[in-house]
Amino acid sequence: MRIRELAAQAWRNLAPLRLEPSERLTVLSGDNGQGKTNVIEAAYYLAAFRSFRTTNAEDLIQRGGAGARLRAEIDQAALSRRLELDLAPGVRTVRLDGKLVRSTAAALGTLRVVLFVPEDLLLPRSAPAARRRFADLAIFNLERGYYGEASAFQKVLRNRNALLKRGAVEPALLDTFDEELARTGARVVVRRRALAGALAPRFAALFRELHGDIPVSLTYRSHEEVESAGDETAVRLALARGLAQRRALDGRRRFTGFGPQTDDLEIGFAGSLARGQASQGQLRSLMLALKLAELMEIGERLGDPPVLLLDDVPSELDARRRALLFEVVGRLQCQTLISVTEPELVPAGGDRIDFEVRGGSLRRIP
Repeated sequence: MRIRELAAQAWRNLAPLRLEPSERLTVLSGDNGQGKTNVIEAAYYLAAFRSFRTTNAEDLIQRGGAGARLRAEIDQAALSRRLELDLAPGVRTVRLDGKLVRSTAAALGTLRVVLFVPEDLLLPRSAPAARRRFADLAIFNLERGYYGEASAFQKVLRNRNALLKRGAVEPALLDTFDEELARTGARVVVRRRALAGALAPRFAALFRELHGDIPVSLTYRSHEEVESAGDETAVRLALARGLAQRRALDGRRRFTGFGPQTDDLEIGFAGSLARGQASQGQLRSLMLALKLAELMEIGERLGDPPVLLLDDVPSELDARRRALLFEVVGRLQCQTLISVTEPELVPAGGDRIDFEVRGGSLRRIP
């Protein structure tokens, strides 16, 4: 997976952009507030059709502009693709190879990226929702159909919660919603479990490279009755039973309190939860190991590593952790776009291209 060209117009503070990144390593350097992260964000938006910084699309459009435009020329295995996106207040239009895409889900996976931002270093101490989101984004990269599966679950969950908020719901109507919630929820649980199982050995091995034999673990945690269920059918039945048993409680609280929307991706450290035991430096190592495990799993499973987007992460890592990061990235030979304030934080390489970012403009550094 490689971006041959990234173009942007009226995006954040960026001057009209036409970036031809290196096949391996592209470094964007400059002071804070100059637009480095805006370039990373543009690449991420073309992959995920969402920003990692805001939920308000108007924040992405240059002040005074009517809309923004993004384009990427992408090498995807043996294919060359063109992905274009027009963004205006309340409107998003996507074209793939010149043809209008009526559902953005159909274009997901055209560009696959793994994003690593400083906020990710706080993940072990964040709320469970943040770790569930990490798991879901990783699965999207691995299983293209998961977007539709997760969206189906979220739609049923929203509708069930809306019914509960109205109060005095007909039991037969809730029966229908519970059946569908159990079916779609079981798919989500099984996918997340599989991800945790696949990442756990890599995660532990990478952490050992940094901290020796301190045992770490990655486990997907559900309610006890769901966790004890084996295959997808058993999970569906366990979810259905749990929803039925807690229906009266949900009715009083007026929201759904049982199901995968309450699960957690548990990060273990030395036999306890990392959030309560690991030091700040160990937390950084845990998240570095987890992100690299994700990158390696995607590259091996799909035979084509995704593009790695690093937004100011090297400055948050010490020399030893930076060395592991770039050693793994070099081993995978994935295309990497990095934003940093100090370009010296990134090791020199023959396939490296440097740009200085100032006032929203990029200048190639010889």
